[in-house]
This record gives sequence, structure tokens and C-alpha cells, in this order.
Amino acid sequence: MKLIAFTGAGISKSAGIPTFEDLPHLKEKLSVEFKQAFPKEFHQAINTLKKNVKDKQPTEAHYALANFQIPIITMNVDCLHTKAGSALVYELHGNYKDDNIVLYGQNMHFGEEATELLIKTVLDARLCNEEAVLLLIGTSMHTAFANYFVNLAKKLGVTIKEINNNADFEVPDFLNRVYKNALANV
Repeated sequence: MKLIAFTGAGISKSAGIPTFEDLPHLKEKLSVEFKQAFPKEFHQAINTLKKNVKDKQPTEAHYALANFQIPIITMNVDCLHTKAGSALVYELHGNYKDDNIVLYGQNMHFGEEATELLIKTVLDARLCNEEAVLLLIGTSMHTAFANYFVNLAKKLGVTIKEINNNADFEVPDFLNRVYKNALANV
């Protein structure tokens, strides 16, 4: 089994980081247009976002992905995958530490690299006569890229394993029960 993970805000919720559903007015302030029209309010919104993620620690789901060194594509800016020890993390929306948060209306970071990783994973799986799996964790699928990426994965014949609830139990359970067994049988 060749596995990659695509994560959204739901994976970090149990770390105490609110999602955009929890803070509905924050998302609308994270756009290029809002920044230009209301610079003071925009900087307050960015500071709120940074404050919400700054001192948070990885969850069991983050640590499980890091333990197996699963390649990560994330929409999160919280750096929790890196803090947990994951080596390959594509932060599509940047991160709060590098102060490179991608606003709505800007190009994402690593979109092409994420797509290339998916294609490489599929090719590697086919060469090894294995299954390619996309572990979709905590995603609301409200972004164009998330929809594009998942649809591409489906077109390429990738198995989608979706975990949107109880990620701190479900992700380690899946990796220890299914992925570990797949690795043992290679």
C-alpha cells in the first residue's frame, strides 16, 4: 500500500485550534480584497489566526502520521505536522511561523508539487502491484484545490479513506491496523 495524507482543519481541532466553522467571520477577512480595503481589520484577523495556532501541540493523529512518515499535503497553517516530526509536508496555505499565509485570491504554495506527489504515489503503487490510498483527514472540501485533488485521485484509481471525526483515534487505528499490516506483507 502506498499512502499519502491530505489534511484540513479537522485534524487540529482537538489541539484546541478552531476551524473556520467555529470562527465564521475570520475566513472572510483572509482575502486579498479585504486586506486592501480594510488593512487594520485584516492585520487583526491575521493576529487572531496566529494566536489561535501559535502554542498548540500536535494531536495523536499528527503523531501517528509522523510515526509512519506518511507524506502530508495540508491546508493548515499551524505547523503541527512538522512539530510532530513529519518530514515531507506540503503546506498549501503557508504557515504562521514563516509569515507566508496564503490569502484567498493568491496562488497556493506547493499545488503542483502536491499533484506530482499524488501521481508519483500512483505510479509507485502500480509498479509494486500495490494499492494507492489517499487518507483524507479533517477536510470540509470547501476549497477548489481540495475538490480538484480528490477528484484527480479518484480518476487515477486511488482509494480514498476519509476520516472527518475522531481523528485522534481513527488515524492511529487505521495506520496501526491496516497500513502496518500492508507494510508487513511487502
